[in-house]
Amino acid sequence: MSHEFSPSEHESAFVDAFVVRERRDRYRTQLASQRKRGKFLDRLNHRFLDDMDQRFVALTPGHAIPGPSAQCYVIASEDRYDATLVSVSDVDAMFAEAMFGLLVSYILGKLASYKDEAPADVVWLSRG
Repeated sequence: MSHEFSPSEHESAFVDAFVVRERRDRYRTQLASQRKRGKFLDRLNHRFLDDMDQRFVALTPGHAIPGPSAQCYVIASEDRYDATLVSVSDVDAMFAEAMFGLLVSYILGKLASYKDEAPADVVWLSRG
């Protein structure tokens, strides 16, 4: 039986695993607040990769990507994608369609991918 994680668990695990230490508290606070969430989401469009711990940034995933029917959690600057669960099989199309910053968490605190505002390449965030 698999454990389903809450949106706040996904978001906290992502921040704790991949964001540089000095920005973690700020980003956790912004994500948890309806009033401040927009600031974080806007940051996804502009140099968010600078806020990532570069030790975990790669051009290819460092873990096996879960199967196509597995669910992953999305944080996105576009309302239609933000705070949603989607199938792994839908992620490539979502990255192709999204015009603004998009972050996908595949394995809680272990594997994620990110794309800046279009046009941009997808980068992987992978941790042991």
